[in-house]
Amino acid sequence: MTVDATMIIGGKPVVSDEWASVHNPAHTDTVVGRYPSGTAEHVEQAVQAASDALPEWRATPAAERAALLAQAGTMLGERLGEWVGLLTAENGKVLAESGIDFGMAAMVLSSYGAHPEWMDEERIEDERRRLIIHKQPIGVCVGIIPWNFPLVLSAAKIGPALLAGNTLTIKVPEFGPLATLQGLAEVAALFPPGVLNLVSGFGSEVGRALVRHPRVRKVAFTGSTETGKLVMADAAGHLARLSLELGGNDAAIVLEDAEINEESIKRIVTGAYTHTGQICFAIKRLYVHESRYQELAEGLRAAVDQIVVGDGMRPEVTMGPISNARQFEKVRGILAESKKNLDTVELGRYAEDTAVDDGYFMLPHIVLNPPDSSTIVSCEQMGPILPVMSFRDEDEAVARANDSEYGLASSVWSADLDHAFTVAERIEAGTTFVNGHSLFSVDPDAPFGGVKQSGMGYEMTDKALEGYVQLHPISNSHL
Repeated sequence: MTVDATMIIGGKPVVSDEWASVHNPAHTDTVVGRYPSGTAEHVEQAVQAASDALPEWRATPAAERAALLAQAGTMLGERLGEWVGLLTAENGKVLAESGIDFGMAAMVLSSYGAHPEWMDEERIEDERRRLIIHKQPIGVCVGIIPWNFPLVLSAAKIGPALLAGNTLTIKVPEFGPLATLQGLAEVAALFPPGVLNLVSGFGSEVGRALVRHPRVRKVAFTGSTETGKLVMADAAGHLARLSLELGGNDAAIVLEDAEINEESIKRIVTGAYTHTGQICFAIKRLYVHESRYQELAEGLRAAVDQIVVGDGMRPEVTMGPISNARQFEKVRGILAESKKNLDTVELGRYAEDTAVDDGYFMLPHIVLNPPDSSTIVSCEQMGPILPVMSFRDEDEAVARANDSEYGLASSVWSADLDHAFTVAERIEAGTTFVNGHSLFSVDPDAPFGGVKQSGMGYEMTDKALEGYVQLHPISNSHL
């Protein structure tokens, strides 16, 4: 049975004359469902619905807006089982990773729902003057979502946008949008019509029309650096505010005094190979002190060799296929170059009876001591290939980690916590984890964003909320 998902505009399901099919990346001949291929006309309808809903929603007290976000978080958490299998079928990630996507989305919405005080005004009043600084919504907002973790990345935009009193249109990804459309349709139904709209279609038409729309005051985009630059250029025409979470080539530095044991190796493997390496802040470059290199390389070989590749619906599978044909071809090209020129080790195994040629499957790989100039080190590969390099001293490691146009996340591994934090301060990245580097390392009380060509602005916490409000001081001061 296939799924027909719909857009949600003004609280109502909307379809298009054209539909796009979604294929299972583990069985590419299998159609999971279809979704409406939206047009610029649907964008106009969504922006109009958001504009119409804005006056009443911005006038709704922050506490009431927060209560609805908390309700949305609870609902997603209670009902995620309805959509987890669908997300795996269309995206390829194993069931546990699909559960994490929905579960983290629920947590994000709940966290914004727990903090209506983040919208409190600032007040200074004395014998000379009264000053009130109001936090006001900026208006109609747009969120553009990638395919790898669409639920939590949507929630990271829904939470601050709606708590601030804005209305929002989410453009779901072209690849695997079915579970996102279905889950977020239930979220949208909890809010007044037009507060949260969902549109689907191709970025070249629907995404671009949203970004260029003159009534859109804020665009929050998560995706590649190349597309982020186009978004920035299109938004400049009407000076829409931007937050961009873009590509990463995230470095992990294992210091000489690091604890190398079964647990730490498991954390490194998790950080590099979760969702087949298709996470923007996954470990993509691993630098290891030369005195520990052989030890860690052997431990990684043994651990990565335990990965079982196959259909993410199967319980014994620990790594699913690459999510779509475009990404598969990109990573396959990088791997072919790596195998031709570098010491590349293929590890892991396919689950029994896996029809390898029927899906976008790839075994995990480790590349041993490639030069920093090689493609596997210098690019954002977004696949199950980890380059492992040695270094002599910390200055060298930090310099090599920083020698990148990207700066999304990073990590430092050391048995000495103070030492690790000192080294971490020198790394040019939006976030640096210590003794971990994965979805499980994300601190819910920390803002998340990139530096350099990894983006601008923040998601998560009240720091993200600042990107969705405008400050309005009112004062009777007379100096």
